Amino acid sequence: MSIRIAHIVTDFSPPDIQEGTDPILIIWYVKVNLRFCKHHTHLELFSIAVVTQQGYNIISVRKKIIFISVLILTLSRIVAQPNDFFDSFPYSVISRAGIIRELPTNFREDVANFSTETSSGIATLKNYVYNSNTDGVIIIHKGEIVFEEYPQMEREDKHLYFSLTKTFVSTLIAILEDRDIIDVSRPVDHYMPELKNSAWEGIPVIDILDMCSGINCREKEEDSYDNPNSCFMRFFAAIGFPDGNNTWDNPVEFLLTMDKFEKNGLKYDYTGVNTWVLSWLIERVTDQDFSTILSTEIWQKMGAESDAQILTSKSGHAVTPMGMSSSLRDLGRFGLLFTATGRKDSNGIISEAYLDKILHGGRPELFASGYGSNHFNDETIISHNTYQWDHVTLEGDFFKSGYGGQGLYISPSLDLVIAFFGTYRGNSGSNQLPKISRQLVRSGLFKD
Repeated sequence: MSIRIAHIVTDFSPPDIQEGTDPILIIWYVKVNLRFCKHHTHLELFSIAVVTQQGYNIISVRKKIIFISVLILTLSRIVAQPNDFFDSFPYSVISRAGIIRELPTNFREDVANFSTETSSGIATLKNYVYNSNTDGVIIIHKGEIVFEEYPQMEREDKHLYFSLTKTFVSTLIAILEDRDIIDVSRPVDHYMPELKNSAWEGIPVIDILDMCSGINCREKEEDSYDNPNSCFMRFFAAIGFPDGNNTWDNPVEFLLTMDKFEKNGLKYDYTGVNTWVLSWLIERVTDQDFSTILSTEIWQKMGAESDAQILTSKSGHAVTPMGMSSSLRDLGRFGLLFTATGRKDSNGIISEAYLDKILHGGRPELFASGYGSNHFNDETIISHNTYQWDHVTLEGDFFKSGYGGQGLYISPSLDLVIAFFGTYRGNSGSNQLPKISRQLVRSGLFKD
């Protein structure tokens, strides 16, 4: 019996496991510490989950628990270096190179003391950050860091992005689109003939980008995360996550078994399956693995200060729906690419055409009639979603969220980037930084 996630320290004995099981992941219903290379990281109380190699069977000891949530609770505190965490989960390196983009600091007291309003009450931004499920937050205005705090991690630490990873996939699609290598109006099977005679046949790439493929492998189904036999969980097993040993020989074979939930192009229906198909498309048309093209086309050109990583199965499939990790500053550098300051000296990574597609190319009817929710949890009117970005507002700001309190908010008009990492903890949930981001952009603090 082996623990596949870091080293678990506990003074409790493990529960009895039924004879014949081969557990690859065990989480005790106790407080545990993950031993990382710099310091210990504390996790909240949660139930025992045993995942076996026989079909991801879950044995719930204290109460029924959603398997993916248990795993995410564990993963979401990745403030480790790869030789600790990533020894247990295979990964690929997204290499940096060249000149590091400097981020000068101009810390502002008016930002730190900004009065936030959340369900917890009124608090200054700094006080909220240190009394919430926030691991780190950075605010960059006109290329300068005006606020930066790390309540639960070190500045150099790498943190799992979860679904923020999806925006790197869509940005690579846009780059290839700019070069006329991909035409998003074409059906996906034009590029991957393997998808002909399947439910994917005839679906335009843009519908996959905009999360309206209509494919019946949905994350919004009631049991999509807690049922090991749900399409979503079986697909994650097919691409080699959470355990790299449990892979299909070819995840494309699983794609071919999927059917349609509804006609494509009608409703926003979020699923990471769409994202993985897009990353497969990128690899197909470039004849490169995902981490390599991400490194050469974005990570190196944007002036990252350190390498990033992405979880990758032993069969070589990158976990592109949620598997990337980096420092918070490097995530901020990515956000800068979409602002006036970042675009004028970033080798043209983000074209006018791509930015225009984000701001004006979406289809409002998709989000209005779809299955999405307002991550800001306020009166903000969502104009549309597009290119894997969750929200584009009427003012032209856009936002991507990630499970557990990750977020990237970009306001091109204010030349502003707000990026944050967090951890989901039981009854207290995720941080409310998406809502606070909207309060900040409306505050007048960042207007000329």
